[in-house]
Amino acid sequence: MSLEQKLSVYWETEIIPRFSQLALEAKRELRDGTSVRYVNLDNAATTKPFKSVTEQAIRDLDEYGSVHRGAGQESKITTDKYERARETIRKFVGASPNSYVVFTKNTTEAINHAAALWSGINGKVLVSDIEHSSNLLPWLRTQEIIQYRTNEDGTVDVAEVEKVLSQNPEIKLLAITGASNVTGYKPPIHDLAQIAHRNGAKILVDVCQYLQHDKVDMLPDDNSRHLDFIAFSGHKMYAPFGAGVLVGPKVFFDGVMPYQIGGGNLPYLTSDLRISRFPTVQTHDPGTPNAVGALAIAKSIEELEEIGMGRLKDYEHGLVGLAIDELRKSTRVRLYVAEPHGSVIPFDVNGFPAKLVSEILAQEYGIGTRAGSFCTYELIRKVKGISSEEDARIAKEVNSGITTNIPSVARASFSIYNRLEDVKRFVKAVNLISTHGFQHYSESYIMDAQTGDWSPR
Repeated sequence: MSLEQKLSVYWETEIIPRFSQLALEAKRELRDGTSVRYVNLDNAATTKPFKSVTEQAIRDLDEYGSVHRGAGQESKITTDKYERARETIRKFVGASPNSYVVFTKNTTEAINHAAALWSGINGKVLVSDIEHSSNLLPWLRTQEIIQYRTNEDGTVDVAEVEKVLSQNPEIKLLAITGASNVTGYKPPIHDLAQIAHRNGAKILVDVCQYLQHDKVDMLPDDNSRHLDFIAFSGHKMYAPFGAGVLVGPKVFFDGVMPYQIGGGNLPYLTSDLRISRFPTVQTHDPGTPNAVGALAIAKSIEELEEIGMGRLKDYEHGLVGLAIDELRKSTRVRLYVAEPHGSVIPFDVNGFPAKLVSEILAQEYGIGTRAGSFCTYELIRKVKGISSEEDARIAKEVNSGITTNIPSVARASFSIYNRLEDVKRFVKAVNLISTHGFQHYSESYIMDAQTGDWSPR
């Protein structure tokens, strides 16, 4: 059986039953008035829910009660499911029983949470230059950082990272992405964990672009390669109901004051306003939580485990590999990744602004992609060859409200609900755009001079 036949069989048997008809077959209107089946290739931004996740969310809402607050049966039912969701997540990521699973709104809040807690501990944080702003700005705001420069292709040199760690004994934490949201590159996170531990530091991995595509294993605490902290979002893993997760050691969380203080998370306040507390994950769970979001993540995990992360990874890599193989045949398309590291394909079409390419794909072919810097400004500057002089000029323009010249590339990002036909439509559309050339579209689209966004005239 050929690769294409295998992909088609997998799609029909494993994927179709797990998503709604509307999610898979929705039609969208093009600029000429016709309609086509929408191809969603912007899955690195967010994902549609599994059908079972949506169905469970409705059931959970029908018997919803206050978490950790009520004596009634529905309160106890919801509380029990909420706490069981933590255990489902802990086991899925291979976290030690001595870990807390702390619920947040998303990865951004999870890392802001971690940064706030780490800010009370002496030392510096080591971050790479391929990080999403969510794994850079929270550290930059709360403490002193050292930024590690990756190789020219955005990959990590483990020996160089160890050199930085050994020369800077004040580094307390290494913060690193599990997978780049631009190239899909996956740093050797367990190797990095080992060298961080060897140099007296901990590691936090942003796995929001990793978890839904590949198996995450934090490893036992007594393994020198274990991951101390991870952060991720439900909406990236087929559970877009407003919840995220921060996982880390109980001993760490129990030793610090919580990120937020309010109802429910500190059990007693004395008459002279002293706080009484005891070790519990609920200390870091203030207010009424998003129980439906937490349960959605747990249900999504059940689906992912049933599919099998290995088979899921092979399916997605098969689709991405076929797309890359076809696109690299064109001399008018520039790829910023040589091999399918993950589920994303960053690219440019010669002679076109990236935002125009994405607009044409949507308006004329019904294909949703994204164009921009993807909150990874240093990595995009690196792949686009932006000089320090250009960087300064762009910054000056942005300060005056002009964002047109912020460097950008187009990105197609795949998920398990993409199919072989999506690859063929995407490749054909990109090749047609590159063949027609910029002048063919220049009279049909207009650019906003302030933002650089394009739209049909």
